[in-house]
Amino acid sequence: MRLPAFNNVTASAAVIPPRRMHDPEYTSEQDQLWDYYQRLEEFSAAVNWKANAISRVRLIAAEFTPGGDEPIPITEGPIADAVAQFAGGIGGQSQILGETAIHLNVPGEGWLCGVEDDFGDITWKVYSADELRVRRIEGNIERYQVRTGESVRAWATLPDDTLVVRFWRPHPRWGWKATSRAAYALSAMKELDLINRRIIAETISRMAANGVILYDRGKLSFPDLPTPVNAESVDPFAQILVDVGSKGIADPTSAQAAIKIPIGADLGDSDIRVSDLIEVIDFSNPFSERMLDQRAAAVTRLATALDIPAEQLTGLGNMNHWGAAQIEESGIKVHITPDMEMICHAFTEGYLYPTLEAEGRAIVGPQGGRPVIWYDPSEIVMRPDRSNEALEAYDRGELTGAALLRELGFSAADQPDEDELERIIDLKRRLSVMNETITTEEEPGAVDIDNPDLTETQETEISDSAPEDVSAQAQRLLRSSSYG
Repeated sequence: MRLPAFNNVTASAAVIPPRRMHDPEYTSEQDQLWDYYQRLEEFSAAVNWKANAISRVRLIAAEFTPGGDEPIPITEGPIADAVAQFAGGIGGQSQILGETAIHLNVPGEGWLCGVEDDFGDITWKVYSADELRVRRIEGNIERYQVRTGESVRAWATLPDDTLVVRFWRPHPRWGWKATSRAAYALSAMKELDLINRRIIAETISRMAANGVILYDRGKLSFPDLPTPVNAESVDPFAQILVDVGSKGIADPTSAQAAIKIPIGADLGDSDIRVSDLIEVIDFSNPFSERMLDQRAAAVTRLATALDIPAEQLTGLGNMNHWGAAQIEESGIKVHITPDMEMICHAFTEGYLYPTLEAEGRAIVGPQGGRPVIWYDPSEIVMRPDRSNEALEAYDRGELTGAALLRELGFSAADQPDEDELERIIDLKRRLSVMNETITTEEEPGAVDIDNPDLTETQETEISDSAPEDVSAQAQRLLRSSSYG
């Protein structure tokens, strides 16, 4: 597939020197978004969907020429080598892409740090504002520090040559400030959080789930339990009910949750019925179904505000394979591309250009254009299955071999070489000859030269009793002769 077009106006990354004025710090709104990411599963699912998709995108070296639309891939040379070595290769790049996507979609910003280890390799990591700070050390030198644990003293000072790149989603009004699409979904998340809490509270509530039991304290009690002396004294009967109910909530699979509570009633010769001694009042909420509808509406609003396909949170429903594939492809083009452009810009400004400058190389591509880190999303683009249509078009001479391979999910590397092609041609020729031979021998009415006395009826019976068809016999014989 063609590479995405290059966006020449994105400005969302900068190398930040260790100055107190650049000390990372979150706003209260960003802290709230991190809190929702930790405990609101619908929000975390939406963010993780984006992060997982972006982590499967492959980074490539490319060159942007003025007036061009899509960048031209660079497959060899120092620029291609620098991109291939970034974050240790494909595995490390996949992890960095996923982490960067989470920070862009929760607080809207993050800090990419490259630290040289004892072996001379650079380790890359994405940090939050809670993990990175600027402090003065000996001689009033300002250095970056990263948090390494829960203790307030668990901070490690980074080397003075550490490369720190701030990447952010620019605010539409104040470009130097970071914003997040999730900030526009705060009202939907608050509503969803309240509904989830209400559903959980109603589910585990003793009053909502089981109601209240009214009973006659003077005539109803458990065996071997003292009768309460006055109205203010603690009733053992109520204590037992509360104890059993608490254990049932703590462990729904326990006996207390499954077995009914045995209660003894001493009625004697009285005309009192047991139903007169105890009454159950139901406090269940009749609006539970309405809350579920409100919750579904809040989930849809959340997906819309977060700029992801609503089907990723609500499910594909009754859509068939074709619809599911179209949703996936539209999600890549509309929802993944903007994030990838910002990420590639951050990696280009924070890694590629400093690396080329450190090696004393000019920041120019092989054709005189500007080198960039770009991306190839072909691995995550899902298309409908058009293999049958591709085969028909190829047979009619309306489709190229390369296009046929692409629609079938193969590449040019999967094509047979000369030796394999000769073997396939020979196999087809021998299969054709053997098919004709077996068909001739088994035609009804044919005379067996070795036994001319066979009647036509006998010949037909022999032909009808054959366990395999002609083609199957030929293929079996050819396999045994070709690979034996």
